[in-house]
Amino acid sequence: MPFFSGGADMKYDFTAVPDRAGCGSNKWDSVHGEKPDAIPLSVADMEFPTAPPIVNALKNLAENAILGYTHATDAYLEAVQNWMARRHHYLIQKEWIVNTPGVVNALGLLIEAVTKPGEGVVILTPVYYPFDMAVLAKGRKIIYSTLLEKDGFYTIDYDDLKKKTASPKVKALLFCNPHNPVGRVWTRDELQRTADICCENDIFIIDDEIHHDLIMPGYEHTVFATVDPRLQQRIAVCTAPSKTFNLAGLQGSNIIIANPSVRAKTIACSMMNMQMDLNIFAYTACQTAYNECEDWLEELLTVIDGNAKYVQNYMAAHFPEIRVSPLEGTYLQWLDMRGLGMTHKELKKMLEGAHIYLDNGEMFGEAGRGFQRINLACARETLERTMERFRAAVEAVRADWAANGKPFHQTLSPGVKVQNFRYNSAFGTDRELAPKPTLLVFSRYYECEICRATLAMLCAAYPLLKQKGYDVKVVLQSPLDTVTAAQKKYPFELIADPQKILYDQYNVFEADGIVQMLAGDAVYNAFVAKYVRKLLDTDFVNSIASALDGDDSPEDGPRQNQLSAFVIVDQNATVTYSHYGKTILDLPTPRELLKQL
Repeated sequence: MPFFSGGADMKYDFTAVPDRAGCGSNKWDSVHGEKPDAIPLSVADMEFPTAPPIVNALKNLAENAILGYTHATDAYLEAVQNWMARRHHYLIQKEWIVNTPGVVNALGLLIEAVTKPGEGVVILTPVYYPFDMAVLAKGRKIIYSTLLEKDGFYTIDYDDLKKKTASPKVKALLFCNPHNPVGRVWTRDELQRTADICCENDIFIIDDEIHHDLIMPGYEHTVFATVDPRLQQRIAVCTAPSKTFNLAGLQGSNIIIANPSVRAKTIACSMMNMQMDLNIFAYTACQTAYNECEDWLEELLTVIDGNAKYVQNYMAAHFPEIRVSPLEGTYLQWLDMRGLGMTHKELKKMLEGAHIYLDNGEMFGEAGRGFQRINLACARETLERTMERFRAAVEAVRADWAANGKPFHQTLSPGVKVQNFRYNSAFGTDRELAPKPTLLVFSRYYECEICRATLAMLCAAYPLLKQKGYDVKVVLQSPLDTVTAAQKKYPFELIADPQKILYDQYNVFEADGIVQMLAGDAVYNAFVAKYVRKLLDTDFVNSIASALDGDDSPEDGPRQNQLSAFVIVDQNATVTYSHYGKTILDLPTPRELLKQL
């Protein structure tokens, strides 16, 4: 059945298809240069015109106001108070409101205010990727607790959360409510159970509620701070009109902090970061949105709900193997595409080849690999074009598989027999594993310092490995001439894999971004806790810049985000031990390897 998408019988226009190319849009300009037919449904801003009352208010401000330094007025603060009371049954005081240029900015300030360098912050993953960066950038340790998923529905792993927060070194929970990207609107009972754990362990809650106005019919949002009186002094509720009314470019947020000490520390951290008041247009836009645009929001919710049902029905009809998580809140739908039988790298390549740009699930954490997040805040026409293009792309891949065979992939876990391991080295081309116990190491590229350190470690361990009857082979993303020149320095065989065929074949993936290369790494955590500012003098900053610019490693060069893997096989090529690195320095020690022999 058709679902309503915002047509002529609505007061506001939700059917227009804007052309945002060349306007400085992060979402559009990142893909539109050489691909004029690209459909970007990734970054969480809307493809809808701004609500007319906001446009008119900003015009009036520009024409009549002096555009000088401006702070929040009583009228502004009352608008925020009334909105929170009317929409969310949350009664707040004016002095609780702290303005920041955005919720992401506020996360960093709050982490500084309630934790110390080296302390732990719990994150429920998969989750909005700036959570990780906010923790790392402030020199704190990320403690992951993975959400439980069953048939596309996610719940909190309370046993794991209780275990993770029990450590005296863990001081905060970075919480997403509603949850981005999985679309959950946490129930009051779920929030109460989380509150109990946090109160028992003296955990401060940094509560990101930026999507709290975007609740689908049949669901009810609960402000976390309202579920338990004990939370009043141990929570900061982060809100903004930016997602609700598509005002992200104006950069204005309202952080509600009842605890006077935490509030004072947050304001002090903001001042130390040289952040003062918001720009004058942010105040006017927010005040107008909250006072005059509630009817616009109600129509928007109808459109988003219709689009969500459209995608769900389309996938059920054409791709029942794709699991669509129920959209309870946000305008971001979470799609489990693992049933298509592609790796997350192949899935990304297929989508981009069809000029479809969603948010790849791995950017939200390893638990998101094989998923995609699609932005539903667009005209139905745009969504329909995206779905038809997606259908054609999948059919093209399946036709290629039928004609040429499906790409071979094998994760080398214990008990698996290694298949199709053919390689090139200084000793010849198209070689195979000898029937001998072997340590296989997938490192990076020869010029890499981490790779050189790994080779040195293997040289030190080689006599013992040889004594126990083990061979050693190290796979490098370097060309054959480089590997051949280096071979004379090492007693074991170096394998040249510049096209990354073996890496892809055995699922030795790259990290899914600079944050994933470092998050949870023991060596990095030890360094950053004390010397976070010294990162400015390292290549780390350049790596972040490349990641933010979308500067992926070229296909014909080494992968800068490549992780390592260590695999031991017996004389029958059956895996007896494997260690796939999760971070850049997640490497087993020689002692750990020798224990496995």
